[in-house]
Amino acid sequence: MQLCPPTAPRLLRRSHGIKPSAQAGPWPIRQHLKQPLGSVFDRRAVIAGSAAASSMSVSAVALEVVQHSPTVDTRESSRTTPQPAEQAQQSSEKFNWQQSWYPVAALTSLKSDAPNAVYLLGTRLVIWQDKQGTWRCFEDLCPHRLAPLSEGRIHESGQLQCTYHGWTFNEQGNCTSIPQIADTKAHQTACSSSRACVKAYPTQVFQDLLWVYADSSPPTWAAAAAGKLGLPPAASPDIVHKGWELKRPWFQRDVPLSFDVIMENLTDPAHVAHSHHGVIGSRHSDHRMDISLQGPVTIAGFKTLVTPAAAGIPPYEVTFTAPSLVRWERSPTLTLNMVPTRKGWSRIMVTFVGPKDSDRSRPHIPGLPPLVGFMLDSLDKHIWLQHIMSSNPVIDGDTLFMHAAERTLYERGDHTSWSKQYYMPATADVAVMAWRRWMDKFGDTLPVLPQSAADLPPTLPREQVFDRCGAGGLGACIVCVSRAFLDLVTVWGLRCCQLSKGRWMVLLASHFCREAIVASLNKSIHDQE
Repeated sequence: MQLCPPTAPRLLRRSHGIKPSAQAGPWPIRQHLKQPLGSVFDRRAVIAGSAAASSMSVSAVALEVVQHSPTVDTRESSRTTPQPAEQAQQSSEKFNWQQSWYPVAALTSLKSDAPNAVYLLGTRLVIWQDKQGTWRCFEDLCPHRLAPLSEGRIHESGQLQCTYHGWTFNEQGNCTSIPQIADTKAHQTACSSSRACVKAYPTQVFQDLLWVYADSSPPTWAAAAAGKLGLPPAASPDIVHKGWELKRPWFQRDVPLSFDVIMENLTDPAHVAHSHHGVIGSRHSDHRMDISLQGPVTIAGFKTLVTPAAAGIPPYEVTFTAPSLVRWERSPTLTLNMVPTRKGWSRIMVTFVGPKDSDRSRPHIPGLPPLVGFMLDSLDKHIWLQHIMSSNPVIDGDTLFMHAAERTLYERGDHTSWSKQYYMPATADVAVMAWRRWMDKFGDTLPVLPQSAADLPPTLPREQVFDRCGAGGLGACIVCVSRAFLDLVTVWGLRCCQLSKGRWMVLLASHFCREAIVASLNKSIHDQE
């Protein structure tokens, strides 16, 4: 594990407080692709696999993960009102959102030859890679005239250059060049001023993600230099402690939902069958389930046990680890990281994690014909097809009505008013209640947590809610663009090699037949019921 940049005393004395702004641009898509991500484990789920994830380096530093001894709760009917036993642990302690690691981007989504813009806790940041291959993170503004450095370039020297007036900054955020000053002494004096520095944040690469520590204060840099910041608590404990691996590359997308609302969805298994009908669930299936809290809700997170009534689906745990990790502990484990980017916006990251000796990259689906399973696995080895036919449709499933529900919630009250506005009589809502109590008790200092509807961006039209590539105004999915190009070149190459017309058509058709397979499978399951 490598932290960067090293301490720079001059850098540590300066501070900036500029708030960024951006607008999301529209990206029209087919309106019927509307399926989200909170729930990938219905027994009729059809989630395709992907190629094995790239190798990763796991540090020996111990990861602090919340572990409670599970308590066995008596199973109640799914129509039973939850009891008040699931109360947040009584404490005046608040979660420190600034002093924590966040996965701001999947490595596959970052451009190494140009600056990358990201948001974290309401602050716009710029990510760039230096000559040594180390990822750096600065506040995304030039101290000269506040131009965004993410619109700059990587200078021939390997440093970050603002393309407004050409100011250049080294790995520590120190200014090294002001082209407009000719006098050597004056140039040195100006560059050495703390006002010429850019605010820098510690970074580390772990589990194929770029993590940024949200505090740039001198004590934080001192801790970074001493190696005391450790591994991210929101890193996958399955990889850290069990030696598991990623079973598919990370998928990421920005969604027009506040952090509290999208996390509420990701901890809620009960919505799968209806929200994701026809994609990874079926509204005709048995939806009954009991969810019980396993141990107290603490500042570090909580754990729930999900017990479906449907035959063939064993109980499984859904856990939340502050600040951003949700895990659905099936085989393989669905691993989700949510990043609080701005008010009304969040970034979601999804993968599956499993044992190295297992080739399973998606949940087991009871009754799935082996041939269909093989075809699904083969199709989803093409990452761009996986995004188009699986990952994005899942997220689309409930984003639109969550976007509307969020505004209703904050028009009628603040984030604590959920207990009066929501009517949740079933034990299936226990996980949502646990999350909301965690936010009320420990997380209400989140910088991007709305206090009223006035804090939210205007309601977006349908086309912008389903914006897949330019979501949040931060650019297209370079994974889809590059991989799609390679796949199309491959198909073209096979055709040029005089592959018979029949075989070429079969190969091309196999790329685009997943929707028909999914529809047929869902119909078959429904007929069996």
